[in-house]
This record gives sequence, C-alpha cells and structure tokens, in this order.
Amino acid sequence: MVDYRAAVAASGRPIGFFDARGLIGEIDRATIFDRALRMVAGLRDHGLQRGDRVVIVGATSPDYVCVTLACLLYGVAPCAVASAFDPSDPDSAGVQHIRAAVEAVSPAATIVTDEWQLLAAPVGAATLTPAQIEAAEPAGPETLHAPEPSDIHHIQLTSGSTSAPKAALLTHRNVAAHLAVLAASTELDADRDQVFTWLPLYHDMGFIQLLVGLTSGVGLDLMTPLEFARDPSSWVRHMSERKTTLTAAPPFAYHLAASRARRRPDPSVDLSTLRQAYVGAEPIPPSVLRTFRQTFAPQGLADDVLLPCYGMAETVLATTLCLRTWPTTETSFGRVRWRSFDGREIVSSGTVVDGMAIEVTDETGAPVPDGEVGRIRVRGDAVMAGYLSEGSPAASEDGWHDTGDLGVLDDGELYIVGRTKEMLIVRGRNIPPYDIEAAIEGHEMVPGGSSVVFSLPVPDKGTEPLIAVVETKAEEAAWNEVGRDVAQQVRKSFGLALSQVIVLPRGIIPRTTSGKRQRAKVKQLYLAGELR
Repeated sequence: MVDYRAAVAASGRPIGFFDARGLIGEIDRATIFDRALRMVAGLRDHGLQRGDRVVIVGATSPDYVCVTLACLLYGVAPCAVASAFDPSDPDSAGVQHIRAAVEAVSPAATIVTDEWQLLAAPVGAATLTPAQIEAAEPAGPETLHAPEPSDIHHIQLTSGSTSAPKAALLTHRNVAAHLAVLAASTELDADRDQVFTWLPLYHDMGFIQLLVGLTSGVGLDLMTPLEFARDPSSWVRHMSERKTTLTAAPPFAYHLAASRARRRPDPSVDLSTLRQAYVGAEPIPPSVLRTFRQTFAPQGLADDVLLPCYGMAETVLATTLCLRTWPTTETSFGRVRWRSFDGREIVSSGTVVDGMAIEVTDETGAPVPDGEVGRIRVRGDAVMAGYLSEGSPAASEDGWHDTGDLGVLDDGELYIVGRTKEMLIVRGRNIPPYDIEAAIEGHEMVPGGSSVVFSLPVPDKGTEPLIAVVETKAEEAAWNEVGRDVAQQVRKSFGLALSQVIVLPRGIIPRTTSGKRQRAKVKQLYLAGELR
C-alpha cells in the first residue's frame, strides 16, 4: 500500500504553482504535511469517519493539495469534481455537474476549496471549507489511517464523453499497483525528475501525476487548465524554464502548443531536459505528433520524448504504454508508431503494462484475430472495485472489464479506433467521427478540437445523414464559406456528403470537465432544435 505518511514527510523539493505568466508561489513538503495533519484533525472534529466519502470542489491550489492529502491520510475517500464556471447560475452545466456528483456519491461532506463555489453546493448538504477543517493542532499518529488493500482510495468520475459520468471506486490495491508500474516504466529519479502538469486534479491523468509527485519525491509544478487555455505556449515555456523532465496531456494540447509556437516562435525555449511526454485520453492523430516533433526538434526535443498511452478512470490511469523506441521511418519515430487499418492511420498505444491483461473481442466476447477491430476488454491489478452507481457492474463474471472502446491488436500493440457509442455507420461502413473531424479541423479557420460529427439514423429509409457542428474563429460574414469548405473537404477525403454543416462561434460545443467533446450531448442539442 502507499504510505503517504512516509512519502510526504520525507525530504523533497517544494511544489510550484503557476499561472500563464510564471511562478506564483511555492509550498514546501513540510508545510503540506503539517497542514494536512491539521485538516485530518478537523475532519475528525467535524464528525467524519474512516470509510466516509467526500466530494472536493475547487481549482488547483495549495488548499486543494492539502485537503486531498488529508483525506488520504485519514482514510476518507475523496471524489474530485470540477469547479463551476459560474456557480451563481443554478442552471449552468458546471453547477448541474457538481450537484449530480454529490447525488451520485452521497458524501458525508462536500469540501469547497474556492469559497465562491459554495454557491454551487446543493441545498442541505454538509459543506466545509479548508479554513473550517484546518484545526489548531495537528492529528497524532493514532488518527492516521493504515489502509487495507480493499479499502477505497478515491472515487474517480468517468469523463462522461458518451453518457453521464459514473463513479469508479478505486482501491488502495489498485492505486499502489499502478503507481509501482509507473515508477518502473518512467524510471523515476527523485534527484533528476521534475514533473509539470496543467491537467485538472479532478481528472485521472492530473490526479495520478499529483500522487506520483507526492510519493516519489520528484519535483512537481502545477498550473490550472484555465491558465493553459489562456496561453497554450505557457506550458512549453514553463517546462523550458523549470527544466521539466516529465509531462502529460491529451492530443489537442500538443496541437495547440505547436500551432502557437509556429505563429509566434520563441527561440529561448529549450526542451532538451524533457524525456517523457505522455499522450492519451482520446484517439491520437499521427499528424499531431509529427507536427509537435518537427516544431520543437530545433529547440532540443528528442525523438523519443512523445509517449502514446491508453487508459481510463476504471483502471486508475494507463493500461498500455509505448515504451519501445522505433527507427525513424515514414510510419515511426522515437516511441511513436502508426499503421494503416482500412485506409486509416492509427497511432499505436503500446503494449499492456505489468499486472494487466488486454483482449479485443467480438460482440459475443470471443477474441478476434490480430488486425481486426473489436471491443477492448481489460483485467488485472488496477481494475476498479466497481461503480458506485447501482446497475453498473465493474466486470463480467470472468473478470474482464468492457471498456466501451474499439481497437485493434497487432503484434501485441493496441491501436485505438474509437468509442462503440460514437461509431458512425454510413452505407455499411464503420467510420469513427475522429477521422472526419480531423479533416474538418484542417481548415485554417477551424481550431483543433472544434468540430463534432454525428449521424441521424432514418430506419424507414435505411440511411444515416451526417451532421457536422463546427466552431470557427472566422467572422460571422464568412460562416457560409467555412461551411461550404468543410462540406467539400469531407466529400473529397471520404466520399461522403454532409447533410448539414452548422457553423458556430467558439465556446458553444459542450465538453467534459477534462476537455473532451461531448458528442452525445451535441446530438441531443441538435435534436432539441438548439443548434441551428
């Protein structure tokens, strides 16, 4: 099991907190540990007991880190939830998400690290702030939790990219096994490594990076997603200044960072210390990784830095990793390799990590031959104990968890095709929306990650008209032209006719708290007549 008492009490570099402009503060580990022990005492004094569940709402901050650690030290299972953009609006998506999380988790208390978010708390729920739970005297050793392997470590909300989020129960056994795998695969060295992440701490990738930083003694720098969104180039600039060695992000972030660097080059950036940059959370276009590599290679980025991976909340984080290096060819460089399946270029997500197994099956659960598309199933040490919600089993009777993703196994490597619920079926062809969206986003006025494509089944005609919703940075007077260009590009690339192209200003497409496009919700809005 992970001994947070020993890990955080040990010596280590301070944790840095950044905004887009630069370092805004640091907190040393002794202070973190002391504050966390005071919060443990406060949790006890407010009546919380070991085994209780709490919801944590707030942005990345020292308070957030200390509250999370206090929960882990005391044996309270935290469930982190994104802050609401406007907590004063009860009908906003952010407020509704918080209230849905509270309803699903049924916490003993909701801890709000940003007091403005108190406005979003459900009426009648027990709500606390860091100031309220930070007692005058720290808790003694007898108050701290010595976990059993089956105890719940934390509750991770799934992304909800195709449905409402589910609450995955991760045990101490799950997390300890996964942290051990990551420590070995990354060859962590406390004297060498410096982690930088702007990913939200309520997201599995951000949360695990926090735990890696807390338990391994490596340097750790944190920034909020909002600051990254304000200036994507700040991520690269800060990594250069801090001599970062490890980072992680979804593909769209690498696209934005490279695009910004190409428009506004910064010759002072030096990425020569970066040795692993994980890429995951959604299907990975080869073009994104090629462009990022080409953009920053002159500034010290090594060919083997980019590391594709595949995982999910239900397995703590990573299930496969690309640890092998490849020669530089037309279809590979460094740790990046892609293959063509049915005319599609798909990046390998690597091989399964230690302690886990993976298979690709047909609809009956029978394994399909190598090279064929099927449903991805996983089992092993890091697979969750189950979902908190009733009626959502964690695994089948034989121990396999159906991920809901489609993929291909080829020579032991996994290639992600997409989500089963998102697959488009057009004239008998299975077409992932990602491919069409990637073609759309090749338009100069359509930013990366700013389109959604879905189909509308018409059973009586046997057809599925394709609809594209596109955000653009063009002025409204040019929207019709953008729509025509998009339709032409899809026809040229796929031989498909879009029934309708809806062009909108930026910021309209709903997203999950981790930034993924909610295709199902976009389709719902369209059917309700709210997108025209």
